[in-house]
Amino acid sequence: MAATTPKKLRIAVMLEMVQLSDIMGIDIFGNLSQEYMSQIHHFEPAWAAFAPHAVEMEFFFLATTLEPAHMTPGLKFVPNMTYDDCPRDLDIVIVGGTFFSHRPAAADRFMKEAWLRTRVWMTTCTGSVWLASTGLLDGRKATTNREGLAIAKKLCPDVDWQDQRWVVEEKPFDGEGKGELWTAGGAGAGLNMIATYCMENFDKEFVTTLALKPLEFRLDGNMSQFYLA
Repeated sequence: MAATTPKKLRIAVMLEMVQLSDIMGIDIFGNLSQEYMSQIHHFEPAWAAFAPHAVEMEFFFLATTLEPAHMTPGLKFVPNMTYDDCPRDLDIVIVGGTFFSHRPAAADRFMKEAWLRTRVWMTTCTGSVWLASTGLLDGRKATTNREGLAIAKKLCPDVDWQDQRWVVEEKPFDGEGKGELWTAGGAGAGLNMIATYCMENFDKEFVTTLALKPLEFRLDGNMSQFYLA
């Protein structure tokens, strides 16, 4: 097991008004959890061998209120935590891509208050523009959906926007270890980014066997941070 593999992860996912496909990467994390292992270990002896690698995980699915909230394409989900009530000292925050007009004040407060206390931040698609609207990305390298780069540059000109599938930057963190900022382009790039993060921070065979293969995640395509053309 990788030396950096944690015993427990608390992961907040900003879901309100986001593109459903943008946050599908959370299933990669979920397949590495103790809860998932408890459901599947008895089906295949080879899977059971990975039980010591499974991580205790707690997911916070965030919205402004606890009422059913909207996502695309016309889907509603039931949040289990509001922006105001969610802990700030998390392990990972994942921000899905949302409409440029969706900027609830409670989400703005959450991002500003959790930024220094959460070690790893991830965004997919226009989620980086949502995060950048707080000013937290000013002067930092980031990316967004390739089709939205021009808009992102106009809306948040102080961010160093990169034409890449994903970008990894150091971020400030008031805790042990180095803070990390992972921003991805569209949904497919976000999946590749999260898969890469997991391969770097968990046992590779564990990730491949329990997450990438069961989800039929192809490893023979462009897994790079960079576009081919």
